[in-house]
Amino acid sequence: MAIKVPGRFLGYAFCVGDLLIELDTDFNVINADGAVKGTLGIISIPGNETNFLNLLDSKGKGLFQKTVKALTGTNRLGPIKIHVGMDDDGKGLFGAFVAKLPSEPDAIYIVLSRPSRLGINAPSPTAAMLVEEKKQSFFNSLEKLFEDDPEAEEKVQVTVVEAEAGQTMDAGQQTDIEQYLKSVSYGGSNAARVSDDKFAVVHDRENANAQGDLLREAVAKATGMAINTATIDASESHLSDRDSMRALVFSLQQFADDGEGFDVDNIQQNCGSLIGATTERVKAFRKVLDDGAFSLVYQPIVNVKKLTTHHFEALTRFDLPEIMKSQWEMIRFAEDVGLIDDFDRAVINRVIAKLHDLNKQGRAPGIAVNVSGRSLSDPDFIADLQDTLEANLNLKDYLSLEITESARILDLKSLGEVVQQIRGIGFKVYLDDFGAGAAGFQYLKSLKVDAVKIDGAYIKDAIACAEDRAFLRSMVMLCKDLGIVTVGEWIETKEHADLLTEIGVDYGQGYFYGKPTNGLMSARVATAV
Repeated sequence: MAIKVPGRFLGYAFCVGDLLIELDTDFNVINADGAVKGTLGIISIPGNETNFLNLLDSKGKGLFQKTVKALTGTNRLGPIKIHVGMDDDGKGLFGAFVAKLPSEPDAIYIVLSRPSRLGINAPSPTAAMLVEEKKQSFFNSLEKLFEDDPEAEEKVQVTVVEAEAGQTMDAGQQTDIEQYLKSVSYGGSNAARVSDDKFAVVHDRENANAQGDLLREAVAKATGMAINTATIDASESHLSDRDSMRALVFSLQQFADDGEGFDVDNIQQNCGSLIGATTERVKAFRKVLDDGAFSLVYQPIVNVKKLTTHHFEALTRFDLPEIMKSQWEMIRFAEDVGLIDDFDRAVINRVIAKLHDLNKQGRAPGIAVNVSGRSLSDPDFIADLQDTLEANLNLKDYLSLEITESARILDLKSLGEVVQQIRGIGFKVYLDDFGAGAAGFQYLKSLKVDAVKIDGAYIKDAIACAEDRAFLRSMVMLCKDLGIVTVGEWIETKEHADLLTEIGVDYGQGYFYGKPTNGLMSARVATAV
């Protein structure tokens, strides 16, 4: 249901909140936007009224009503801490900003923000980060096990565990299962929870307590949970081969993320073919890197007022192997399988060589290079990148880095430190696809970048959609207040270009200004942002 609220409030909701809710003066939900169904369990449609007070616990009801009484129509109160949700046992903690607006005296507006956005009782590190860290630590120890002991593949198996359909584990059950799996694991520590209800364990193939029936019985007795298991035979998967090991880790990652074809039944029945097929994709990607079988094309980023080329973005074009279907699939696969850092190194080095060559000719433009957020989470990559940038300080006015987020970045604090290190060396940093997925206000707060590229989806629909225009204006206003340069993507028509100019976006990129080409031609070229 479309929200009929002022654009400025929509903008504020985008910057700070996860959910935007509009109430009438009796506290009935009129409109709601965001992950409302999945987060609160409510559906906001005419005839299906939900009273917001019924979503609060007794303490929250009193606090919320007291806050509303204090509204004047010109003030905004909050954040107040309230637990919100349909189920008494499943109410989540939110920070709530509450407001009335002079133009809408009969409406109450609420922005609900998760604690992690506002620093309200937010555990550090977050629960999601702890799971991710455990999972990555497990994957790293798995690789090290087979690297250090080539005979390990004859000794061990890898078993995945998940709760049967329809069951939900509480924190105590998750801990109990993880501890039991560690007790039967190879070396006593090679087990981890890889998602809310999924686990993996490396165990001696002769250990009966880690095998299917006995394992299921033990878990049921300890926790009351019914589980499913599937076992991967290390010797059949040839895990002493590094590419096969990467394939196994990829398969376990897909299992954790509910990847299609990687559930327990498929892994049990087809583990050999799953890992074998993934191994072939790893080898194909590695060959692309070894052969340098990719090219770069360059798309101009243009000053929307002066209509002059400001700099270019370097975009990759692969010589796709038959096993890969698209450019996007190649990049996502490289991220998931752990090869994206090698690819990012190759692209950065090629752009640096290009800039040195153009500098010799006296006509080097600014070029922005995409770098995966995952690469910037890898200590070895970070160290190599710093060495590379410091060795090419003469390019700091020409080379900038653009952080891409194909996969959600969990540790924004650490990434923010890396961004400041790069900027401290003298190179500019962009944030790509601002507004898409998770890349919102908390990213700007944590990363402190020089420029953001606003996700093209907002711009594409802004001509016809007032709400998208409101969001777009709020993003630009926020960035101007923070001293951050803005770049609009997907500019395909003059109407889009005129809208960007009117709203105050600094630079534009899209087919209206120029398609990606092999050359770096422009009427006027400036240095990087």
